[in-house]
Amino acid sequence: MRKSIVLATLLIAAVTGVHAQMAHRLKGWIRTTGGTPIVNAKIRADNLSGFRGEPFAGQKDHEVTSTDKGEWNITGIEAGLWLFSTSAPDTIPAVMILPVKFSQRQQVSAVGNSLTWQVPMYAYPASEHPMLKVSLDLLNAGKKEEAMQALTVALGPGVPIETRVAAGEMALLLQQANLAKTIFALGLQDQPKHPRAMLGAAMASLLGRDWEAPGKQIWDARDLAPKDQRQALAAASDDLRGIARIQ
Repeated sequence: MRKSIVLATLLIAAVTGVHAQMAHRLKGWIRTTGGTPIVNAKIRADNLSGFRGEPFAGQKDHEVTSTDKGEWNITGIEAGLWLFSTSAPDTIPAVMILPVKFSQRQQVSAVGNSLTWQVPMYAYPASEHPMLKVSLDLLNAGKKEEAMQALTVALGPGVPIETRVAAGEMALLLQQANLAKTIFALGLQDQPKHPRAMLGAAMASLLGRDWEAPGKQIWDARDLAPKDQRQALAAASDDLRGIARIQ
């Protein structure tokens, strides 16, 4: 009888070890592209996949509000791929898709763990991109299919690069990987070293479940991105290179 209890205990521990994950605390902030902190913005974190692309069993979405300094923090981010997005009046959502401890499993800890990097995000003022007003209004109204169709204006000729990037990030938010790839590719034809377009292309690849190519893409964009984003991008690149080695 005692032997059966021990075996059952070991089995439970093994199952827990496989599925349980450490919940991480992640900090960040949101500003306009001009550098002004955005107060009371909604920040969402939506899980796209689990560890190494496996199914995810934890809390799949989190939402917090930025402080008077534009800062935010989320507790409960587990290993996987996450889509971070912002929502605030008169701005176009800023979007980042990043891996969190994607290639190296960590077990649950009683005290949890704070990630050493933060997620600084910059939102475009909506007034600077009038071409996207229709799609933004549809997105805010919850009409995602119509918003996606309206984003095709960014595929036409003569669209400014920043408008293309803003449109591409909206396509990421709508989880339309192919549309986002096309929009960012058009932007990079005009400016091959545009850091936000480079990152957008990498994030579109991640959204399409490509775990290998984005590691190098993010690394190439890292030194061109704002300095406060470089630590997060270095961590993301290293994480993705880790899974490439594992596979």
